[in-house]
Amino acid sequence: RLLYYQAISSSWKLEAGLITAYMRLLLSRILPLLAYPATAMMTPPTKKIILIGGGHAHVQVIKALNVNTRPSNVEVTLIDLQSAASYSGMVPGCVSKLYTLEQVQIQIGPLAEWAGIDFVQGKVVGMSLEDEEKKTVQVEVSDENGGVITKEVPFDAVSVDIGSTTRDFNRIPGASQYCISTRPISDLVVRIEKEEQLLKDRLKDGTFKAAHFVVVGGGPAGIELSLALRARFNEMLDSNLSITLIDSSDGLLVNETPANRKALESVVAKYNIDTRFSLLVDEVTSSHVHVHSSKGQSSREKIPYSHIIWATGAEAHDLSWSLNKQCGLEVSETRGWIQVNSYLQSLSHPYIFAAGDCCEIVNDNKKSPPKAGVYAVRSGPILIENLTRFVGASKCAQELVPYHPQDDFLKLLMCGDGTALGFRFGIPLYGKWVWKLKDFIDVMFMDLFDVNKLPKLDEKKDEYDTAQYDASIERPPPLAADDAAKLLLRTDDDVDFHRAWDVLRDMMADDKYKNEVLDIARLSVDKQLSEII
Repeated sequence: RLLYYQAISSSWKLEAGLITAYMRLLLSRILPLLAYPATAMMTPPTKKIILIGGGHAHVQVIKALNVNTRPSNVEVTLIDLQSAASYSGMVPGCVSKLYTLEQVQIQIGPLAEWAGIDFVQGKVVGMSLEDEEKKTVQVEVSDENGGVITKEVPFDAVSVDIGSTTRDFNRIPGASQYCISTRPISDLVVRIEKEEQLLKDRLKDGTFKAAHFVVVGGGPAGIELSLALRARFNEMLDSNLSITLIDSSDGLLVNETPANRKALESVVAKYNIDTRFSLLVDEVTSSHVHVHSSKGQSSREKIPYSHIIWATGAEAHDLSWSLNKQCGLEVSETRGWIQVNSYLQSLSHPYIFAAGDCCEIVNDNKKSPPKAGVYAVRSGPILIENLTRFVGASKCAQELVPYHPQDDFLKLLMCGDGTALGFRFGIPLYGKWVWKLKDFIDVMFMDLFDVNKLPKLDEKKDEYDTAQYDASIERPPPLAADDAAKLLLRTDDDVDFHRAWDVLRDMMADDKYKNEVLDIARLSVDKQLSEII
């Protein structure tokens, strides 16, 4: 029995020794880790997001991904040639002298500085994508000696929002030499200001005879610019001013309802805009636009001009084609739009996103929306969600969020004299109240990015701002359908535009209410058309 207890005691001592040795080994591994800063152990890898272009969607991303909202491991870089981006919806108003150039520009450089985002002012010339771990955007920037160098900016996700350029401007002979293009927008305003000064000089020295403006392109931009030119120069030139709007289609905005088109024709006639349809431009010389009929080559004509504006619609920037050739970025075959899915994510490169005019949404169920600023604006919150989710910088689930473009939208055409023409739900809207509504919506959007009106970033926030810019505006209970229809069709100066906008938003939110209002409005619209102008 004594030997048995001695054996048990020896076994315990052996096990205790082994346990002690093991604990010493374990402590030798743990103690150095405990001495190492806890934050260093837990810091996630850095994620880099690049925003190419300061378009309508990206300005929302810049604001949302400010330094107090995004995680500390997320770095954001904005790349653009300009430090200010023009808001396209307000540019015709600027040409009309209803706004100054500064009022229609978003200062994206100062906005990026406010948000704690790096701003690289330069031209994107390519991407290096061969190494998945070292993807970069190549940017041409000015060096200290006034030369140009290429800078490599690394990224994990990149988004493109560069808008578009003017269609056929570089293809039609003479167009780029003699025409004032609508893009870049800031150049358009500056060129028109210069031409105005030249006209004033000629009036002063007695060499002025007459001004004949020709606007090529009968889309919304061309229509608004024609009206803007009338508003800007009419008082100065009076009967010595003529404006001709030419387009390749059979009429103005042929996809609108007959009621809308009739209202538009009345507005164009009121402001003495001559319209020419079914014409294709062959060449622009120093004094004439050479055209032929789109219905046959046999009919040719030369239209004289003193000034010519090229407003032919949207065309893809060269960057899209360059990226297609350089790294296989998928673009539409004939137009060069960056092709994206419903998440605004490139079909060929999942870490590349795009929004606004520069992209085309490929969806089996629906056509890509038209090139209009409203779609870029509405896509901004979706882009915020998907960029942050893609790089793992969102507290939400990592599944991307689809963008569902609205089928139609409120179209507002300023007339340059404090009135505007609008289209919604197939009926025309006209009057000072329509202009006041347009001005209110545009200025409200611009104010969101005015650094002088933004708060100081002194509190950490947990969530990104992904609300639509007008989502927080409350409205009273809906008007009765009969009263709502009457309000929308009024053209007098006493209409409360806030109340009219409430009606339009109530109609958008409730199909039954919308149909009730429209049934009543359509009965009156033909009668009202004769009184609209």
